[in-house]
Amino acid sequence: MKTDETLVRDYLAAVERETSMLPPAARQELIADLGEHIEVSLAERPSSTREILDEIGDPRAIAATAFQELGGDAGAAGAAARKPGRRRSPVWLPLVLLLVSAVVPYLGQGVVLDWIACACMVSGVVIIFRARYWTLAEKWTGVAVTFIVPVVMRVGWYVFVLPDDGSGADPALRWTVVALTFVVTLAGTGYLWRTRRP
Repeated sequence: MKTDETLVRDYLAAVERETSMLPPAARQELIADLGEHIEVSLAERPSSTREILDEIGDPRAIAATAFQELGGDAGAAGAAARKPGRRRSPVWLPLVLLLVSAVVPYLGQGVVLDWIACACMVSGVVIIFRARYWTLAEKWTGVAVTFIVPVVMRVGWYVFVLPDDGSGADPALRWTVVALTFVVTLAGTGYLWRTRRP
């Protein structure tokens, strides 16, 4: 069951997604005003979160009203948001790319596999930051766990674990690092999957 804080966060995120056609300043002002209104209402009626959100209205209706107040046509705004040239990537795509990037370098030896892993990793991160499935804080948390930590682990491996004489590292240690890298990446993609929004 969702907590009151989660309900409010999800509601504001939905409003933010629906108002993507508004100028950034107007959208931020609207979100701030709604957040303040919800906070004041909750202070007066602490256990009425769902009721307060229902009273405020559907995020789509709020977006249409805000667009009309700025002198636009809500129907045109909805069509622009859904125009064919601006399709959203499926939510699973960046997560699969990040998981592939954690596995591919260890399928064999070769620069090509490293480049494929690097391309998958960068593509996954870019898609996450361009997607509307997560808030900015969720994006940074997910990317920190799925991208930054594994990269630091790999750099640490090459700098501190591999011997300088080229003899290669202990296989058990190598596969432990590989497993840890994959588990950390899997945890990050799991977090992003759980926090996604439609």
